[in-house]
Amino acid sequence: MFTRFYGSGFSVAISRLMLLAFVTVLPLMGGCGESDNPIVEDDHDHDEHDHDAPLHADVDGFVLEVDEKEVYRQFQGTHEGGLTVKAGEEIEVHAVFLEADGHEAHLDEVEGVDEHGHREEFGLGLSGYDSAIIKIHLDHDEHDHDEHEDEHDDDHDEHDDDHDEHGEEELVFGLEGLKAGTTEIKFQLLHGDHPDFTGALLVPVTVE
Repeated sequence: MFTRFYGSGFSVAISRLMLLAFVTVLPLMGGCGESDNPIVEDDHDHDEHDHDAPLHADVDGFVLEVDEKEVYRQFQGTHEGGLTVKAGEEIEVHAVFLEADGHEAHLDEVEGVDEHGHREEFGLGLSGYDSAIIKIHLDHDEHDHDEHEDEHDDDHDEHDDDHDEHGEEELVFGLEGLKAGTTEIKFQLLHGDHPDFTGALLVPVTVE
């Protein structure tokens, strides 16, 4: 109908305009890939952030052992047992942390780096107890080592070799009874300067 009123020239002009519009829109249609998708970009940034962020120990509980015997267990909000020490005596307590399935957590497999690029070590955070009833020595092993350093140099070197081979660090503390009574300990697994785990329940301690 347009050709009848305006001639073939008008029809050619319309065709050229439509072709020009199509060529202009085509790059926009073909260029919407992953880099233009805000959802894809967010996922990529999230993955990169997770890769750079320090890892955390995923633990749901812990066990305390004295003389290689379990005396206390806390797991997923329940606990049983407790620590007992005589007044004037000290015991050595080993802490073993547990994963969600109840198996021992391998803390040596969790790496962490602080803002200065230094590796973050695991340690124990023990607080909230009555210091008039008990005393806690977090450097218990170091104290014993200093007392027997000359006598056990060879054994100590062998122990260091084993420690380097397995990469697992024991978490141990000394518990000294000062006077008869009861108290409780807030128990934490520290990773560098922050806690990766805090016990939901306080650990009961009895001094006889």
